[in-house]
Amino acid sequence: MGLFDKLTGSKSVTLTPTSALVAAAITVIASDGVIDEQELFDLQKIVRGDRNTVETAMKFIQGTPIPETIEKVAGVLNEKQRLTTMAILLDLAMADGILAGNEQKLLQMYMEKFGISEQTLKPVIDAIALKNDFSVFS
Repeated sequence: MGLFDKLTGSKSVTLTPTSALVAAAITVIASDGVIDEQELFDLQKIVRGDRNTVETAMKFIQGTPIPETIEKVAGVLNEKQRLTTMAILLDLAMADGILAGNEQKLLQMYMEKFGISEQTLKPVIDAIALKNDFSVFS
């Protein structure tokens, strides 16, 4: 603990795979500057009522630059968890049917840091796009 930690708050937050997923999810849903009710509902489905995980993730991302957040999240997750996290992030970002510029940039950063190829993600993106295409019912 540093001399000034009492003034600035301690930054020693340890991420678990679950809190890393939640931190990543929060960065994606907040990337467009608005967190709507549906996004909060989707986040609740991820955490399943685990407020401690949300608090840990929030403490971690507060004041942490996005590139550092992505770096730390990637360091906590194994290969399978990274792919699952990427699928969840894509689903969150595409839930409203619009992939905003900031969301796309952030997803690209996660994809690169996670070491996941476009070829690997293509079937995931296709499935999520199909799932969210309600125009077929119009």
